[in-house]
Amino acid sequence: MASDTTKIVLILIALMHIKSLPGIYTLRSLSYFVKNRHLKAPSVGLLEPAKYHSRVWFDDLDLNIHLNNSSYNKMMDFARIDLCTRLFPGWQVKHKFDMCLAQTVLFFKAEVPRFSKYTITSRVFTWDDKWIWMQHRFSIKRKAKPVRKALEAMNAAVLSGQEQLQREQQGQTNEEPIRDEDVVVEEDDEDDIDPIEAKAPKGPGGPSANRLGQQHLQDAMMDVPDKLCCIAYSRMVAKHPKGKTIVPAKLFEKMGHKEAYPGEWEQYRLLGMSLIEGMMKIGDPTADNPAASARRLVNPTRAKI
Repeated sequence: MASDTTKIVLILIALMHIKSLPGIYTLRSLSYFVKNRHLKAPSVGLLEPAKYHSRVWFDDLDLNIHLNNSSYNKMMDFARIDLCTRLFPGWQVKHKFDMCLAQTVLFFKAEVPRFSKYTITSRVFTWDDKWIWMQHRFSIKRKAKPVRKALEAMNAAVLSGQEQLQREQQGQTNEEPIRDEDVVVEEDDEDDIDPIEAKAPKGPGGPSANRLGQQHLQDAMMDVPDKLCCIAYSRMVAKHPKGKTIVPAKLFEKMGHKEAYPGEWEQYRLLGMSLIEGMMKIGDPTADNPAASARRLVNPTRAKI
């Protein structure tokens, strides 16, 4: 008979790996249907991103003591289910169609450290006559290094106006100058920039181009982007119970999604598709051979829901 110490150890091991226990995956998947069962209309726009938050736990670690490869796919499943139940309310119960996964592509950029919180930002990226592509961005909060009090003094000088600036120019300030080693400047990383958002029109009210030759320090410190760790794409298809494919554009309209202006969906779709087509050429030996790649990629059987 097991001793009390053995029982305690076994219970602790089970709790540390609770997310991987039998049946937990199914229960978590069903929980999103239960949570969003009251929705009568989409709670998120077709082109809007949705965030899913999680944390790296013991059963997510690999030999390098960070988020393992299988957990990326597992957490993408939960993020997809949560997004689909909000985009297409009642898609399995009322409308009775399935969202089937056909392919996932992951590009790793940085690790998700042990026990750290991370966010999966998911959204519909593009679509054609058959497939729906979703994008998933794994990100963590950047760790801000401490900055000396001289930065606060400089910020106060900026806000104080021309009088303080004149005193500084005359050398009447007693503040210690800021050294290069006191400030951490990170270069912009192209991989951290969302290609869709980068091409979107910018609204008015951007930062002034001439304010001490730089953006307001406090604003720059507050608006620190998350660190991108992985960017993934999943290809899905909507299937009727009889096995017929549901055309994505018809599905979106049936679920109650509407364009903000004529041509919005097509403009968004074409931009996303150009990026997807370029990505799919990676590692394809026939990508530069028109004769070998001349084939019909999409031949859906249309169905009504």
